[in-house]
Amino acid sequence: MIVPNFNITPGNPIGDLFLQKNVKTFYDAIRYIHNLPYGRLENPLEFENILMEGKGTCSTKHALLKTLAEEHLIYGLQLSLAIYAMDDSNTPKVGPILKKYNLPYMLEAHTFLTYDDETYDYTFPKSYSLKWQESVLIQTTIDTDQIGEFKKEYHKSVLADWITRDKIPYTLEKMWSIREECIDALNSSKII
Repeated sequence: MIVPNFNITPGNPIGDLFLQKNVKTFYDAIRYIHNLPYGRLENPLEFENILMEGKGTCSTKHALLKTLAEEHLIYGLQLSLAIYAMDDSNTPKVGPILKKYNLPYMLEAHTFLTYDDETYDYTFPKSYSLKWQESVLIQTTIDTDQIGEFKKEYHKSVLADWITRDKIPYTLEKMWSIREECIDALNSSKII
């Protein structure tokens, strides 16, 4: 790992939650979060729910780690958002859904961390795969408070542009529904 390690000190909201779980360093926090299963939270902007519910998504896991780093005055860690062409070769288990709707891929929004031009993805337990990175079409940096509604609306605007540009025979609502089917398939997936 190139990201800086540090001891988690008491007196910070997120740090205190990790200390309650006997997680004492940033690297231990990364391992802890990485090993949690993929799953959506009821309120993605309440990062403490990741530790209480024992699961998280690409957005919530990485936003939590960035918040922990900022609590300890480590500011070089960036929360990044990419739109990539998700297909069965870079995101196992979505192939049958894409085939059912005759789509070559689905434009997916994926959140991860960057530090010193290196990419870190702790979304799925035991997976360090960055296969999705080869299919990135757009990448930007976001703030932790943008993982909810902002990310969703940004993602939908990209889908709407794609539908228009490539004359995709589905409405935005249907495309979002197909995308949700793909995400549901990932709930048991370990690789992205």
